[in-house]
Amino acid sequence: MQLNLRPKRRPVPAIPIVSLIDIMVILLIFFIATTTFREQKMQVKIQLPQSRSMGEAAPMEETRKTLMVTPNRELFLDGNPTDAKNLSAALKQLRSLQPQTKLELQADDQTPLGLLVQIWDSLREAGFSINDVPARIRRPGQP
Repeated sequence: MQLNLRPKRRPVPAIPIVSLIDIMVILLIFFIATTTFREQKMQVKIQLPQSRSMGEAAPMEETRKTLMVTPNRELFLDGNPTDAKNLSAALKQLRSLQPQTKLELQADDQTPLGLLVQIWDSLREAGFSINDVPARIRRPGQP
């Protein structure tokens, strides 16, 4: 009796390439159909029309107290002179006397950013929201 020490070779399974190509085509169609392509956004510079009659400031229904910064870096709160160190206290006093008062910041275009940041900090300390205080910046040649 002879012993066969070699194991029987199994036949290598054949991979059907044709069916794999069919699956690849189906996947390709699926990805193309479900992909969203971004549109390229164009940036166009336009100039909006301006009205001469509406260029002037319309009368405001509400009155606002003015916080003004002069070109010499002097501060005036509703016409009264104050300095940046005492601005927070002056704003708190104004807020306690007139809780519904609204402010408007008027400054020169040469006003240093550091001074504006001090003013905004004082406004926050006094309980005013910076978003509720519009800023009007005077450019050279404006009254």
